[in-house]
Amino acid sequence: MNLIEIQRDSLLGHIGLLTSATLNVGRPLVHLEGVTVDNKPTIAIGIGALLLLVNLGLAVTGFVDGLIEGVVEEQVTESMDEQADFDAYWEDEDGNAYPSNWSVSTGERVYFAYSITDETALSSDDPSQAFEKMGPFIYEVTTTREVLEFNETAGTVTYSEYDSFEWCENCMWTDEDGTEVASVSGDTEITNVNILWNTQRIAGLATGITYGETFAKAGFANAMMENELQNKAPSIWAAGDIAESVSSASAQIQAAMNVSAEVADSMAPAAVLDGAYDGWLAQSGASDASPDFSVAAQSIMFDAADPSTGICIALTCDIGPMLIAGMGEPSEATTATRAALLGYSSADAATLTHIDWAVYALAGAEFLEHGGGADLTTVDDLRQRLDEVSGVDIASPEVLDYLMFGIDPETGLGAGLLTTVDFNGIPLDGVALFLLGAQADSFGTMISYNIGLVQLLSLANWAGAWIGMLGTPAEFPMILVGGSGTINAQLWWETSFGGVEPIAGGYLLIGLNRAEFEGSIDISIEKTREILYTSDYALTGDFASVFMYNELAGTTMPMNEDQSDFETGGEVVPWDDAFVAAAYDISESEAAALRSWVRDFMFEQVIGALLGFQYGGSAYTTQPVSNWLYGWRDPIVADVVYGDISNMNVGWVSLETNETYFGSDSVSTGDFSVYVMSTGGDTIGQSVSQGYINSDGDGLCDFKMDAGGNAEYNVECEANETYGLTEHLPWRAPHNEEATYGLLSDHVGNTNTVVAGAIGGKSAPLVNDASSPFRLNAVGYAIAESTVVGDVTFKGIEMVEHHLALDPAEHQIQAKLIGSRTYVDVLPGALPVYFSADITMRVEKVSGVVMYGDVLAAFHYDLRGPGSMNPDFSEGSIDTHPVFEIRSFSELDDETAASFRGSVSDNMGPMGWTNFGGDAGAPLSYLTYVIALLYVTAIGLIAYGGREMLEGALPNADEAE
Repeated sequence: MNLIEIQRDSLLGHIGLLTSATLNVGRPLVHLEGVTVDNKPTIAIGIGALLLLVNLGLAVTGFVDGLIEGVVEEQVTESMDEQADFDAYWEDEDGNAYPSNWSVSTGERVYFAYSITDETALSSDDPSQAFEKMGPFIYEVTTTREVLEFNETAGTVTYSEYDSFEWCENCMWTDEDGTEVASVSGDTEITNVNILWNTQRIAGLATGITYGETFAKAGFANAMMENELQNKAPSIWAAGDIAESVSSASAQIQAAMNVSAEVADSMAPAAVLDGAYDGWLAQSGASDASPDFSVAAQSIMFDAADPSTGICIALTCDIGPMLIAGMGEPSEATTATRAALLGYSSADAATLTHIDWAVYALAGAEFLEHGGGADLTTVDDLRQRLDEVSGVDIASPEVLDYLMFGIDPETGLGAGLLTTVDFNGIPLDGVALFLLGAQADSFGTMISYNIGLVQLLSLANWAGAWIGMLGTPAEFPMILVGGSGTINAQLWWETSFGGVEPIAGGYLLIGLNRAEFEGSIDISIEKTREILYTSDYALTGDFASVFMYNELAGTTMPMNEDQSDFETGGEVVPWDDAFVAAAYDISESEAAALRSWVRDFMFEQVIGALLGFQYGGSAYTTQPVSNWLYGWRDPIVADVVYGDISNMNVGWVSLETNETYFGSDSVSTGDFSVYVMSTGGDTIGQSVSQGYINSDGDGLCDFKMDAGGNAEYNVECEANETYGLTEHLPWRAPHNEEATYGLLSDHVGNTNTVVAGAIGGKSAPLVNDASSPFRLNAVGYAIAESTVVGDVTFKGIEMVEHHLALDPAEHQIQAKLIGSRTYVDVLPGALPVYFSADITMRVEKVSGVVMYGDVLAAFHYDLRGPGSMNPDFSEGSIDTHPVFEIRSFSELDDETAASFRGSVSDNMGPMGWTNFGGDAGAPLSYLTYVIALLYVTAIGLIAYGGREMLEGALPNADEAE
């Protein structure tokens, strides 16, 4: 089909008008009645000249050009003026149906990727040395559209659209030197920055703090279990032996003195103590003070209790021997304390020390005899110790050794319950890994440790009680370290977080007393609870991410008048030590320590380590380029966002939007996009609005707008229901601006959000006036406005060249890539990707069709880290580096260009008639034949008149004679 199709009758009508006008103008001159022969040459020249002037006038005034332009405009209009123009199929002469180019179209997209080959160079003076440019990676893009509504009255068509990408093995790309380069495999592995890393660390901050707390408690649990194995089990055995000694003494007294069992039982404790005293006296060589044990023996052996808890501390009770032995040899202070606890402080001064030596000797001897305080890696009764304190019997020495002290051969992390390894500067205890593994995969844990289910459950109950993860938290009697009451993992953490570690002393590596703040912070348990759990600013809740936003921004988010909530247009104040101190009611020095703990320790160090430990996450990712572009599954997203790490249908992410995620077994990328395009008038082919259609089968619209313009998210809706139509770029729509408290446009760097009236994106490539600037939707990332370069001739067709440039400094696209519809989208430096584009387009003057496009788009990553904004993009700057480039080139092919020239271009201008209609054919050719005839007639008449005048001026032969 020719580009120009003209109704035959219409063109003949124009020819008729043209002929009539010509004859009417010439009538006075061709009426020859009464005219003499002498002026015939003059008349002929006059008629010829007038015809030539009329013909030239027709061309110069643009009559033919206007006719062609009108027909082209009509044809463009008719190409969109009825629903049939958008039919999904067309039929040939034989009735065979084919997909239309509009409903299904295919093109090529060329990518280049920058792969990190040297991570160390990223922190050098020239980070560009870390990257290697790879490509071209060429993909065929199939775009599928479906008409949802054709509104003839409104002059719009509404349609859905999605893209499908497939790597093209046989495609070629021509570089700047004209060299053809083959498509590089989509399986090529690329290493680059994990674009999710910062957002995962920020979004997971509260969870990370909770996990950090768990790992801190694991250190407490480790110490408690070691204490039970090293000291409590021997103490229990020692207490049993002492009780047996009392029973044996009672039996001997009954036999020797012929007294009742009751009387003998009352005498036996003192008798055992007498024996212990005699043994010590013989060993020490001291003088015999003949102490009387009868008054306090019952208390020493059976009744003594911790005054703060009521826990039995007598020598026949579980912790009695370890407590007495642990207090050390008698001294003035120790003896007084021990005597008060066991009930013999009323003894006279002469015998008090001797009683204390007897008690200490008895408890200490038995405790040491059973291996109290021994190195657990060398004892030969570890099996019995574990059985004593946990009820778990592990017969295999190899299994027991791995259970207690093992290192996971695959990860290098601690597997043993008593193992601690340094993991990126964080002490990581095996007990936490054991319990987390048991919770997540009990069968796998049984296999890993070669233990049975009953053993697993019993070990989990024992360890879980000490860490506070299972059952009733185990309590440690603080009397064992000279304190009062008991302490469990939670109380230990709350005490240690902002103060001195209560059992061993010193400070936690994971508490506020770290780095330059060590020894300077002393926050009460109550204040710790407020900071971590109960206040409006609790760091184990949603405020943790807000805290981090404020840290990165250096200011608060916009707040309402009483600073109780955030609101668009609210007050923004500096986020500093003074503000944090006021918020938590702590000193500014304590606020400085808290801020450092969140920013420098939890965010920069702990969270990443925990994500690496639990999910294998890291700041850099290596995967095939097809995964980078079209889909990879991130377990952190699956678990943290969707709460189901085992569900393979969730956790998928991508840079481009394919119909389904690459390698996902057809998991949808979400609802298809919907576009409304103008089909007539000056805006024909231009965008009206954009939105979505519920196409992914989940029964939900991602959001809906209520009557007040507020967005409600994940709303139930009908299948194929359209929603969210907006005249703005969807990610820049007003409800997304509101979701970020009005910070979105400032963060992006521009306020150009309106797609209505723009070409490109998914609208037709038509402009209203080829010689005027137009607006372009740059693949949904930004709106660009063209600069008119000037007229060009391309493939013999007159065009106007336009240039469009997008400055990356004004196009931060983090919010589009994250798409959380929360303030996370504008967290400074969370996903610091900037978009640039350099575009040349050429627009045909008559039709307004873009017939040439050359696009270089790039995605630049800010290498400076979270919190950095406004990078320097000038030449020589090392702030940023490209991570991906997209090259796209499109032009009308030679055949189409020739057809267009024959139908339009060659028929226009003063000499356009010489093409005799070209490919436009009849009836345009009829008009050009008439014009040619007029030219021939005019020239002939002028020639005739000139010849006659010349002959008339010369004398004839007769006259010459």
